[in-house]
Amino acid sequence: MSDVFISYSRRDIDFVRHLFDQLTARDREPWADWQDIPPTADWLAEIYSGIGAANTFLFVISPDSVASEICTLEIEHAVKGCGAKIPSSVFFGIHSLLSSCQAKQFVNDLSR
Repeated sequence: MSDVFISYSRRDIDFVRHLFDQLTARDREPWADWQDIPPTADWLAEIYSGIGAANTFLFVISPDSVASEICTLEIEHAVKGCGAKIPSSVFFGIHSLLSSCQAKQFVNDLSR
């Protein structure tokens, strides 16, 4: 089971992979769609399941993710479908243009 669901645009994949690695290095269990969905699975159902299983919803903010229909569906599902389970205090946004040092500091703060 994961404890952090990462919502992002595919165009931000390099930043998200770095963020994923930073979270993992700090004993967090991030959920990302590049490794946790079996090839034959219903992709959107798996995404929604990942959101429901996570304790934290992390939205990587970028021009591409803000314009993404899929990211919008993920946010809507997290707020409407899991709102009772995930309090607003565990919804986070992080901008994809942060430097590696800033992203590392965010992950450190998230891990506390």
